[in-house]
Amino acid sequence: MKKFFFILTALSAFAFYASAANNLSLATDSILRNYTDSLHALVARQAAQATIGQKTPSPYLFHLLGPGTLYHSALTQQMAQSPAPAATVSNLPSLGSTDDEQLLLHEASNQELSLAYIRIPQLFTTTQTALAETGGIRSDLAQTVVEDVKLAEKVVEDVPDVIVEAAEPEVKRPNFWTFKGNGSIQFNQNYYSKNWYQGGENTYSMINQLSFDANFNNQRKVQWDNKFEAQLGFQTSQSSVPKFRPNSNLLRLTSNLGIKAIGNWNYSAQLQLQSQPYRGYQGSTRNVISDFLSPLYVRSSIGMDYNIKKKRFTGKLHLAPLSYVITYVHVDSRVTRYGIVKGHNSKHEWGPNIDFTFDYKITKDISWHSRLYWFSNFALTRIENEHTFNFSINKYLSAKLYLYPRYEDTKFYNLKYNEDGTRTDDSARRTHWMFKEWLSLGLNYDF
Repeated sequence: MKKFFFILTALSAFAFYASAANNLSLATDSILRNYTDSLHALVARQAAQATIGQKTPSPYLFHLLGPGTLYHSALTQQMAQSPAPAATVSNLPSLGSTDDEQLLLHEASNQELSLAYIRIPQLFTTTQTALAETGGIRSDLAQTVVEDVKLAEKVVEDVPDVIVEAAEPEVKRPNFWTFKGNGSIQFNQNYYSKNWYQGGENTYSMINQLSFDANFNNQRKVQWDNKFEAQLGFQTSQSSVPKFRPNSNLLRLTSNLGIKAIGNWNYSAQLQLQSQPYRGYQGSTRNVISDFLSPLYVRSSIGMDYNIKKKRFTGKLHLAPLSYVITYVHVDSRVTRYGIVKGHNSKHEWGPNIDFTFDYKITKDISWHSRLYWFSNFALTRIENEHTFNFSINKYLSAKLYLYPRYEDTKFYNLKYNEDGTRTDDSARRTHWMFKEWLSLGLNYDF
């Protein structure tokens, strides 16, 4: 009996739970079906609105897509709805005119919300009033917000209006000229007492040097270098007559015009003028052997230049297969000394020549300037090789060493004539080396 009662109780419980589960499943299916039908109805209404021109999104759709909320407009519309279709209703108190497409869409969304409130109320957990109470733009702030104005904004307010007038652009051409120079005064002095055991003679010497460069280079094809050099020095001797005699005597102007060929090579034309500013004497005698424009050398040549430019070394090599040298002597009594035929004041020579100059910065305080000149007319050979070493002590004080070896081999130098005007042969040819050197200390200035 007890077993039968237990079985009956178990069957009853199973039937009850089966019925409850079936009812719950039916309720869930009904909720999902109603929500799906609502979505289909909304899509259908939106499609209908699109046919009358509603093509852009509307903010009224937020009610359907946002969190579940009981909105006043949906409830008000539901209570005021008339039996007529929604599309023809024109007496809705909360919507106004139904001619507005946005309001028609709002009406459709409110109708769907009303159906959802009835069929699936569990999805709506708040109200429009509760949302409004959660907050918005606060109006209970007691402290006034003060705007912080930047200094730049204050300055701009005080700046007066500036009238800018139209101006023509000024075009400036680059300056292709460079200038540099050097000047120096060097001194030397010797003193011997009258009873000096070896004997001796008091002497004083001074050498002035000036060089100036004016060079043009347009960095394309044309390069024009000009250099002016002047040397004038004197020495005194108690036994010499006159007392002041030149120990350095030079005026030289060199101009070289180059047209770029290829690489470091230029086609070039060179012109050089060389003379002396003061008369020169032979030994300690009064015999004058040179003077201003006696002689004057005018050297012109056409050839090629090779430019060398390194970190501490710059130089130029001038190779001229054709050169023309004019030797001019102003004083008639001295013309024969320089190989000029008696009764003339000049002679003309043709031949090749080489001219090489360079500057080498040996150390920070030691520099070397050199010039090598070679010329030959196949009857005369002349080589000049000048070296100047500058030893800088400070910006204005320096010592200089000058070395000048010179070679000259000519068949017609220091010509002599017989009484009948014929040339003698005793001095027709002279081959010799000449050398000049001086070392001095003095002032030096670069500009």
